[in-house]
Amino acid sequence: MSSSETNKAAIAANRKTIFNIESNVLSNKALVYQSRSMIEENRLMIMSNYSAAFMGNRQLANANTDEIFSNRAAILASMDTDGDVQENYVNAQTNKSSLDFLAHRSALNSSVLAISAKMADINSQLVAINQEIMAANQSIVDFNAEQIALNSDMLDGSLQPSAATVEGNAAIIAGNTAAMADLSANVENNRAAMEEILATSASNASALMANKDTINERRVAIMENRKGILANKQKIG
Repeated sequence: MSSSETNKAAIAANRKTIFNIESNVLSNKALVYQSRSMIEENRLMIMSNYSAAFMGNRQLANANTDEIFSNRAAILASMDTDGDVQENYVNAQTNKSSLDFLAHRSALNSSVLAISAKMADINSQLVAINQEIMAANQSIVDFNAEQIALNSDMLDGSLQPSAATVEGNAAIIAGNTAAMADLSANVENNRAAMEEILATSASNASALMANKDTINERRVAIMENRKGILANKQKIG
């Protein structure tokens, strides 16, 4: 077999490998879009749960707390006392009620601060992710610019088949073969990482749905508390 025939056979083999790599790359591309879709869906569900828990349930529960201690103050204020001992008892109970409320409020402040610190850290990570996305976009722009320039060079006659040699063709083929090996390894690594991300996203989705159910159950409990608060208010009135 001549050198040209050897090159021809190698080119045909490379073309078959490239076809297989292309199929795997496009499959990975579909998985990438699937994972992004799941991640975005989870992100929106996270924000929905956050809003329902923090802006909804939390505010309802806090309103209940305010009314509970308002009822407490009204109950204590309406108590009849006879002498300093009884008056001091009611006043001490009033102070205790205030301290109970303030201790509760202070503990909630601590929990909100801890959560806020974590959210601030997450926001910093999101800022960094945005910068990575912008860098990836720039790499696309740079790649496209290089390929446009290459096309322009080809149109200007930079590639001349008449100047080709057997040795030059063999070097190009060898370079293509090496590039395919690196590319195949990267495609396999991408597939493994993608499957892990998809599994994590599916697990997150299940946890978020469970959280949503818990949020709904807690809202029911909060409204049950409110019934008791209103019943007490009617007794006071």
